[in-house]
Amino acid sequence: MSKIKAFFDLKTHPVRTVITIIIILLASFSLLGVASIKGWEYSNSTNFCSNLCHQVHPEEPTAFQESYHAAIKCVECHMGRTGTIRSILIKTGHFKHLPAVIFRTYGRPVASESMRPASESCERCHNSLSLHGDTVREIKRYLPDENNSEKRLYMILKTGGRERDKGLSEGIHWHIVNRVEYIAKDEHKLEIPWVRITGPDGRTIEYNDTDDPISIEEIEASEKETMDCLDCHNRLGHPFLTPEKAVDEALADGRLDPGLPYIKKEVFELLTAGYDSQEDALEAAEALELRYKEKYPAAAKYSEELKDASELTRELVLRLIFRKPGITWESFPNHSGHKDFSGCFRCHDGKHVSKEGQAIPLECNLCHTIPVTVNKGDSPPEIPVASLSQPASHLEPGFIFDHRIRANEECTACHGKLTYAGDDSSFCATSACHGQSWAPFKAEPAFVHPFPLEGRHGEALCFECHRGEAKPSDQCTDCHRPPANHFAAACSDCHAPAGWKQSAAALVVRADKIAHPLSGYEECLMCHDPGGDIIPAPSGHRIYNNRQCTLCHKGST
Repeated sequence: MSKIKAFFDLKTHPVRTVITIIIILLASFSLLGVASIKGWEYSNSTNFCSNLCHQVHPEEPTAFQESYHAAIKCVECHMGRTGTIRSILIKTGHFKHLPAVIFRTYGRPVASESMRPASESCERCHNSLSLHGDTVREIKRYLPDENNSEKRLYMILKTGGRERDKGLSEGIHWHIVNRVEYIAKDEHKLEIPWVRITGPDGRTIEYNDTDDPISIEEIEASEKETMDCLDCHNRLGHPFLTPEKAVDEALADGRLDPGLPYIKKEVFELLTAGYDSQEDALEAAEALELRYKEKYPAAAKYSEELKDASELTRELVLRLIFRKPGITWESFPNHSGHKDFSGCFRCHDGKHVSKEGQAIPLECNLCHTIPVTVNKGDSPPEIPVASLSQPASHLEPGFIFDHRIRANEECTACHGKLTYAGDDSSFCATSACHGQSWAPFKAEPAFVHPFPLEGRHGEALCFECHRGEAKPSDQCTDCHRPPANHFAAACSDCHAPAGWKQSAAALVVRADKIAHPLSGYEECLMCHDPGGDIIPAPSGHRIYNNRQCTLCHKGST
């Protein structure tokens, strides 16, 4: 100890002592600096975010590992690619969430409040303003039938791009090249009642939701957000697949054997059955193999394939149904597209209208070509690589809804035979459009059809009656040709949309309204051929066959 004191004796060795103290301080500060840097780096690591922060919503890290951005650090999106000082300031703002985490008072699912604008995150890697080429997409889908029949959907995505200062763009990136502002009612931005577009010349157009409009006072008082990448691509970092897409992807990449009869149907139904807890769903997945063999005894030879299917189903349960009751993939809406969530239809629904009466365009081929579906083994369709001129009717905002009644013989020149269906037998019968459920789509105009579309009327194709007219005549004789010498009363007095034969059979109950009731209809057979052929009837009668007597007469047999 005495030697140490002598070493630092300022009177004996002043210079040496000062230098030594400086070295010690520098070493201490260096160690502290290194520790601080390492601590800062760890606090910005994906491991830190996953193990500490994301314990409040454990589904997110799992989804993150399945994303295109799995190699990107969480902070690069949630704090942006900014300078260190700014990052520190942003991170200190996260401390306000600590009480909710410590005392477990947070809600589920958790919505991120720290996402930085695309200019500080996405656009540090992706130049959205550059002109992007169109991209051909091939999407494999499978039917829930015995053979898990494969369908391949083809379409061209029109990404677009170009110059922001001139507002020049086309396709999907039009929305960020031009200034688009909006008001959202909820944190997930599912309800957008108001939109304003500002062109490069400064001219603005405002659109209000006619179903649920907001007042001028509400517009002025509401927070307005400027549309960027994340308003559509909100789930690129943490994708949550739908059950159907998850099963289709597993079939496409061979993790689920398409040779297992009805396996698409069975796994999909298992994933969407509805469970009180994740444990119940996992038990159902474990029992898949046994239940499948009982239901399809001939499939016992697929023992190994069924074990793989059971294990895969368990993995899918963990990705789609979560520990917190009531929290599933549906709790995380995806705004990219418009199949399972509102997505594009939040604004492009035909109901957001300007004061001039112009709606936000509702044209499928603004962002992609009309999808074409082919069967497995068929050649890919011929999709034109150049834009084709369209009739003026195709450019109207409500054309996507109206085309089913505007269709007429002129359409066949470009589209071929008009057959609305989902069997992929023609362009108009594509299952990519007509074979899908578009629950979020609400563009159908609010009007009452002149007569109920039920029975056989509900089976008729719109264009068969409308013939290109929005409001054609609604007389029965416009579509139905009555027999010669038919009764002159209104058709609906005797006929129902169940069909002619079915209507006739049901109208016996109306016989008491007709004059000349008979105790039986044997008397009718005096003039009407029992074989059903039409022969002259008594005076005052119309021409009917014997099977139609009961339309007017109550019979005893």
